[in-house]
Amino acid sequence: MTFKVIVTIPSVVDDEHTYYAIVFLNPGNVKSKRLEFNLKTHLKEAEIVYDGHPIEVGDKFLTMLIPVDEGDRLEPPRYMFGENHPATEPEVINFPPSP
Repeated sequence: MTFKVIVTIPSVVDDEHTYYAIVFLNPGNVKSKRLEFNLKTHLKEAEIVYDGHPIEVGDKFLTMLIPVDEGDRLEPPRYMFGENHPATEPEVINFPPSP
C-alpha cells in the first residue's frame, strides 16, 4: 500500500518555468520532486509516493510549490494544505496559475 500526492499547476508547451513540489507529512517525513509537463493535460505535475500508511485518515499535510525561474523573474513559494481522505486514490493538490 502507498500514499500518493499529485501536485499540479497549469502550464503550456513552451513554458520554461521550473517548479519543485515539497510535501511535508510530519516531521522527518518530507519528499520533493520536480514537476514535469504533461502534454495530455497541459499541466506541470509531480507524483510523490510514500510507502505504507505514513499518516492517518483525516490528518492534514502541507504542500509547497517552489518556483525556480530560468528567466528574469522569480516567483515567491506558495503552499496549500491537503487532507488524507479515506479513499485509496491519490490526494491531488491543484495550484492555481501563476499571478
